[in-house]
Amino acid sequence: MVIEMDIMEIMKFSSEAKITRMTWWLSGLAFGVISAILGMVVPEMVVNLIIIVPAIAFWVARLRDRGHTEPLAFALRIILFPWGIIECGFLAGTE
Repeated sequence: MVIEMDIMEIMKFSSEAKITRMTWWLSGLAFGVISAILGMVVPEMVVNLIIIVPAIAFWVARLRDRGHTEPLAFALRIILFPWGIIECGFLAGTE
């Protein structure tokens, strides 16, 4: 597995940050594991606040790989969760 961008570029919401479907799925799995472990130690609301920013950064990076550049496109696909899962997790990115 090769990650095209380092984590800091993704977290800065860099316009160059693009990730593959596999990286997106693995990041979701990692966020789930981190959330479960932290959920045993700290309140769930605190865990959600810790996880939300990196999770959104990875969604945006994946949507950039799909060719979306407008903030509205990002917001609609994240809010319309089922379509966001299909678009980020199953459809190929642009070359």
